[in-house]
Amino acid sequence: MLYQWIISLPMMLCFFWSIFFAVRFLRGNAEPRVTGTILLFYLVTTVLYTDHWLYFSGHPSFCGEWSYSVVNLCVYPIYYSYLRALTRTKISFEVPLLLLPAVLMTVIFPLNVRLHWGIENSIHLVARLCFAVQVVWVLVRGYRLIRDTQRRLDNNYTDDRSYLLQPTHILLLFVGFTAFVSMLLNLLGRDTFDGSVLVSIPAVLMSVLLYGLGYVAAHTFMPEDTIAQVEEDEEEKARRATTAETDELFNKITTALREDKLFTNPNLTIQDLATAVGSNRTYVSACINRRTNFSFSQLVIQYRVENAKMLLADTRYHSDHEAISNAIALSGFTSDQTFYRVFKEMAGMTPLQYRKQNTPKM
Repeated sequence: MLYQWIISLPMMLCFFWSIFFAVRFLRGNAEPRVTGTILLFYLVTTVLYTDHWLYFSGHPSFCGEWSYSVVNLCVYPIYYSYLRALTRTKISFEVPLLLLPAVLMTVIFPLNVRLHWGIENSIHLVARLCFAVQVVWVLVRGYRLIRDTQRRLDNNYTDDRSYLLQPTHILLLFVGFTAFVSMLLNLLGRDTFDGSVLVSIPAVLMSVLLYGLGYVAAHTFMPEDTIAQVEEDEEEKARRATTAETDELFNKITTALREDKLFTNPNLTIQDLATAVGSNRTYVSACINRRTNFSFSQLVIQYRVENAKMLLADTRYHSDHEAISNAIALSGFTSDQTFYRVFKEMAGMTPLQYRKQNTPKM
């Protein structure tokens, strides 16, 4: 009885998350593309682990190894599609290419049975190699997607939206470990565990990982306006800019930040700054990168920290609490936590330590 329950655990967890994301998708309280792809992922894994459950229960599914091989080759491509949806990345040739082995397996497997080619072992070997390639591809490209998205956030917003991607980094750790375990089990073949209590080890391990993936995915989101799309004409203008034009634009940027104090707006975006200097966001971003080697977010944070330092050292504030509160409110920081973290990173000390060192004793 315990054995049956353990080997059915991955299937039940996948089914649970399928219901969860299906309800979220039907209610429309999340982005359809993101929720739809993670829902599809768990629907496919439900089929996969149902096949596993039937196999290890001694009741192979009707389609047997065919369904198992095809579905197994769909899991990671669909998950990669989810990552692309989450990071607002356009669908490219990658997803269809990753799904190609599953499509070919759908055709070749039954042909081999019907025409008696006798190449079952070769088909299984190729399927396992394709699976390994899929895993490596998804891990490498998934990491790059998250990294590039982080850069796009830093070049468009200053309200510390990097926290939106923190669950996604954890998600990649889960995917990496899950991928390693999946690849190992796939290379060993499920026949290795057939009829053995050892099957409970991968069953429990995969259950934990599948639950973790679902939990993190359920708490990972980005608002629709998070990542602004770049127009081709903006990129062209940024590429053709001369040194003199870049210098002129950078002077306007520093004027807007230093004299007009745009940095005090906690929700400042690069579009706001571009509007203020009469340019476009891509050109402004490129100008900042070329002149300072900083992202838009990093540059604005520097202005905010310098302003905070001035306020912390201001003797008009009679208490430390008043000085720190005003430094946060009047410098454009979105939260106390962000202020303390950023200030310590840049100043090498806490705001209170800085105030005590830079305020004359009465």
